[in-house]
Amino acid sequence: MSADVAEVAQGRHDHGAAVERTETALKDLGITLLVALLLAPLAILWGIGHARTKDYLGPNQTEFSLSYSGQITLDLGLLGNAYLPNDRFPALLRPVGLIIEPGGIPSPTGSNVPLLSQRTLSAYLTLFAEPEATIRGVAENLLSDAIVKSMQAEVVLLSLAIVWTQRRRFLSRRVGAALTPGRMFVCWLVVLSVVTASILAPRPPPAPDSRVRVHIVDGTPFQGMTVDSALLGSILDRGISGLELLAGRQQNAISDYIDEAMTSFALQQRDIAEAGKDEVLLMGFSDLHCSMAMTEVLRRISASVGPSIVLSSGDDTMNGTAAEQFCITRERAIAQDRPFVVATGNHDSDVTDAQMRRHDMTVLDGKVAGVAGINFLGDDDPEYNTPFSVNRTKERPETEEQLGQRLLRTASGKDVDVLLVHQPAASVVWQTAPSPPTKLLMWGHFHHQNGPWTIPHADGSWTVALQAGTAGGIKQPTITSFSTPFTPPRKQADAYFFLMHKKTGLITGVQPIHFSTGGQVTIDKLIRTGDVDALPTETRRKLGDEEGATKVPSPAGSPSLASSSPSGPR
Repeated sequence: MSADVAEVAQGRHDHGAAVERTETALKDLGITLLVALLLAPLAILWGIGHARTKDYLGPNQTEFSLSYSGQITLDLGLLGNAYLPNDRFPALLRPVGLIIEPGGIPSPTGSNVPLLSQRTLSAYLTLFAEPEATIRGVAENLLSDAIVKSMQAEVVLLSLAIVWTQRRRFLSRRVGAALTPGRMFVCWLVVLSVVTASILAPRPPPAPDSRVRVHIVDGTPFQGMTVDSALLGSILDRGISGLELLAGRQQNAISDYIDEAMTSFALQQRDIAEAGKDEVLLMGFSDLHCSMAMTEVLRRISASVGPSIVLSSGDDTMNGTAAEQFCITRERAIAQDRPFVVATGNHDSDVTDAQMRRHDMTVLDGKVAGVAGINFLGDDDPEYNTPFSVNRTKERPETEEQLGQRLLRTASGKDVDVLLVHQPAASVVWQTAPSPPTKLLMWGHFHHQNGPWTIPHADGSWTVALQAGTAGGIKQPTITSFSTPFTPPRKQADAYFFLMHKKTGLITGVQPIHFSTGGQVTIDKLIRTGDVDALPTETRRKLGDEEGATKVPSPAGSPSLASSSPSGPR
């Protein structure tokens, strides 16, 4: 009996100890969270003040950093500094300043190109014409770095707070007793108040004779710019004059091209093939390279025709920099609220991929992705062009051929409707595979259309292969010669409509559309690539068309398009 009582008492004691430990843990957790909350403002202020990122300003490798100067500072080294008030920012952000430190311009030979040379003048046009859109992508990178720096500061401050709880172990009893929680709270409050007040306090205006006003920017987004060097003011006057002249000419050229192209398209729109009741219409292109003129033309055509999905096989930007977010914003508008699927190219980057995902674009990453009932496969290019250079770097240890082989293995046993890659070498692996496991294979890179052609399968179905031309009308040499998005097509631009059978996923027709350098539109006749009704019953059933499998197949069940183009798959 006494043993049972002792056991019950011991159990109650253990339960009470467990409850006490839980209460202590919860109390410690609550105190930690409270301390973290109190320290967060200091950590955030520190993180903002130390955020920095590297990107490109025009063709210049540039470092961007945040400060609390309350102005945008362009540090041009020995030439001096240019200043722009950030009075267009929301009131809460006006104490925050931005420091821009351009570096040299790398050339393919490894030497540096002068900052304001005639050769690179057009490269600054985007920054001059749309500074807010250009800086927005950089601002996102700065925000990300500010968050990381704030978290690091929070960890450091919390560590110091934990060390403070153990102060009696390494400080004298008198000093340890003096550092009470109440006194430390007052100390924290004083520090936070001083730091906040120093940030929010109005900045004294510069001495009247220390700044030179740049009057040529009045009436532009750069109105209010000042410089601290007469030499720099003179250089900017000449440079901005050139940019104004160039911007006006190119904006007029873009507007004229868009008007001409849309007028020409309107006269022929009736020639665009309509999807049948068993088909969906897809729109595809490659190598748009941020062409402002063609992006707008494609947006208007897409809005008029209404494809179910828009596809791109890469090179959507010029250099893949954060400042090119405006390219992605405009390109996404081509599809409006419909899906946009892309496999990025060698002129895009991880930054581009992230920007696309933020704009609700499906960026293929080596896995099968189902979008609107269609299965896509593809991946970004393993190579990346260094901005404003002919040099390429490997983003991962993989060749184009290995990329194609990896995707072919991934597709094994899966139902892939569309494969998108950027470079031809990756597509060759699929073109030469027996019965390639996709219904549509599209790539670009060469800025020249080749195809479409069909690759027949043993079961009577087929794959349509197409090397897409450049949707931006970009000549190859201009890509690495500091060309800008502010030019109409310099060669024929191309886009494509595809008819896809809903049940089987087979491509039944391809219709190329071409845009000349003068804005004339040519809509090719629909190229019929195969007859689903001619498929064997077993094949239709295998492809998921149970209803069609009950129909009697038409005679002659091979695709109507030749199995290879005049130049052949390559």
